[in-house]
Amino acid sequence: MIEALCLTPTHDGEAALVITLRFANGGRSKVQIDADGMRRVMARAGVGNAADLIGRSWAVLDVEQPIFMTGMNREDSR
Repeated sequence: MIEALCLTPTHDGEAALVITLRFANGGRSKVQIDADGMRRVMARAGVGNAADLIGRSWAVLDVEQPIFMTGMNREDSR
C-alpha cells in the first residue's frame, strides 16, 4: 500500500513525487514519479490531491513505461 508521499526536485528543476510503499511482509520501497505520471495516477485513482493516495494499493501506480526503457515494449520489461 502507499504509506507516505513527499515532493522532491528533479535534476531538471521540475517537481517529482517520492512515494513510500509498504508491503504485507513489512518491507518498504520508494519510487519516484514525475509530474505527468502523477497526473495519470491521480486521474486513474479518482483523486484530486496526491495525499488522498495514502492508504491505497500501489497498483494505482501503473504508469507508462519510463523514457529510459523506450527500446523495450511493456511485455518485454516484465
